[in-house]
Amino acid sequence: MGWSNTSYNRWERPLDGLEGYFVHYVLYSKLTIETDLTDAESALKHAWTQLRYEQPQIAATVEGMKLVYEVPDETSLQEWVTSTFIVSSASDAEELYRKATPIKQATLYYIPKSSELVFRAHHYLIDGTGVLLFWHRYLSALTAPAQDIKFEILGYPEQAEKDEKVRTLVADWFDSFPGIGPVSKVGNAPSGQCQHTELACKDKGVTVTAAIHAAYIQMVVKHGDFNFKSSQYVTANQFNLRPYLPGPYCTSTYAVSVYYTPFAFRMDLPSSFWDTAYLLDNYYKNTFKGNPDNLGLKEPFTRSMLDAVQTPEFAEKPISRDALVSSLGIVERHLQRTYGDAFTVKDVKIGVDVVLGMSMFFVYTFRDSLRLVYSFNDGYESPSDIQTYLDEIQRILVEELAV
Repeated sequence: MGWSNTSYNRWERPLDGLEGYFVHYVLYSKLTIETDLTDAESALKHAWTQLRYEQPQIAATVEGMKLVYEVPDETSLQEWVTSTFIVSSASDAEELYRKATPIKQATLYYIPKSSELVFRAHHYLIDGTGVLLFWHRYLSALTAPAQDIKFEILGYPEQAEKDEKVRTLVADWFDSFPGIGPVSKVGNAPSGQCQHTELACKDKGVTVTAAIHAAYIQMVVKHGDFNFKSSQYVTANQFNLRPYLPGPYCTSTYAVSVYYTPFAFRMDLPSSFWDTAYLLDNYYKNTFKGNPDNLGLKEPFTRSMLDAVQTPEFAEKPISRDALVSSLGIVERHLQRTYGDAFTVKDVKIGVDVVLGMSMFFVYTFRDSLRLVYSFNDGYESPSDIQTYLDEIQRILVEELAV
């Protein structure tokens, strides 16, 4: 979808369907680092400015249903840095997050007391894999700072139009929506368990993502709200499309982009853990990789999905109670553990601010540890219930994978 130059320094383009929906979501990510920089604040601020130069969309904002970017002069650049690079007095990232206020633009926080960096950005600007690539690009900028930064314009490629195949797919999927979900008012595993989980999944011929998603579905069935439909599990599974893009769009050079798509999924219940795992494994592996024609459906599917959720018919449906499962895979495929001798990444966390009723369940590994992050709105679900769900998922995995 192309950008239009509406004044000498202002560029605009319409939001696509997925971006329009993600206006309500803010991604949150934390890095714990070790560094020997003598003037860390100055270096971190310069790298943040360099990232805006390299990936200007990081400074874009939404006005109505338009994405807007303004090429800065020196004064507006300094105003942007002052408002979006924040040195926090919080004791750690968890305290900062608890006290965080809404943001207007992507914002980077530095917490000297805990040697942590926190990145918050609207989901219409970036996706989960993009956040990991952003961190890689940012730490790379810290180790190789640019000396001469000159701001320029940006553009965007055209995308596909709607087609009848997608209309049928979305209509059929929404007829089934929502499926089973846990009751709602709207961790680290033991040492070595991650490796044992990976080996057990490999032995069974499924991915870790498929196994964890299958365990999640089994948990949902056990803790489901049976006042609603319980004969089907209906969701929108998440797919990273970067592997299918040509360079440089598949690299960290275009980290600040939304290069993923949800895609309709539903299955009949009940279903055993392994039947579910094999079904999901095939779905994850072949929806796009085994069916390249589906790549052309990304834009029309998300646009049709946005159109559908704005209809009176959808508004009359019960709110979905289950979380969207999002696997970020092996973090080290996107983010290094060390950057030269100056930086070591000790920990990484990613989640999302949940304003609406639908939660997010992130799955990834880092430093040989399996991470499960359940982002939810405590106005709709209680922390004790979420902990029960996570404990149940772990119990199912240990039992089924014998780890």
